Amino acid sequence: MRVFIVGPGGVGKTTSGKILAKRLGFEFVDLDLEFMKQVRNIDEYVAKFGYEKYCYANSELFERLLNEYENNVVMPLSSGFLVHEGLNDLVDKHIKLLKSNGISILLLPSRDIIKAASIVVERQINRGFGEVKEGYQEKAKQKYCSRHERYKCLGDIQIYSLESPEQIADKMVNSLQRLVLRK
Repeated sequence: MRVFIVGPGGVGKTTSGKILAKRLGFEFVDLDLEFMKQVRNIDEYVAKFGYEKYCYANSELFERLLNEYENNVVMPLSSGFLVHEGLNDLVDKHIKLLKSNGISILLLPSRDIIKAASIVVERQINRGFGEVKEGYQEKAKQKYCSRHERYKCLGDIQIYSLESPEQIADKMVNSLQRLVLRK
């Protein structure tokens, strides 16, 4: 079984995903970290080649990783992987790949768009991913809000939680067990 964790940056995909992988006895392969190992630093790549080219390069890497890790893997995906603006062909391809290759878990801090946007942006800033320039927070919140409804349509399993990564991993394990038993 492959488990894909989807959602915006700052929701705990990597942290809770590592815990989930350990509890399941699965390998852990983070798409962003693999991009940085195998291709280049993401910010540098985007600066040099543009965001669209990054999206396609990331997609190619994902397909290679699917071939390399055929089973027993937890894989957090890049924040925009399923919500690229203006790249509907790529998004559709990714959604089909997830459905045919594993189980996806959506991770969001809240169903409420305003609350979720505030939490995600604050976490991004605290992680050092957001430059605290004038207007950054508002722009980042707007970007999140533009993606929120699309995120809510994703995931075979959906988890909305502000709990600790350990508790979120517990919810993922329980949800996976229920889903697998139903099939």
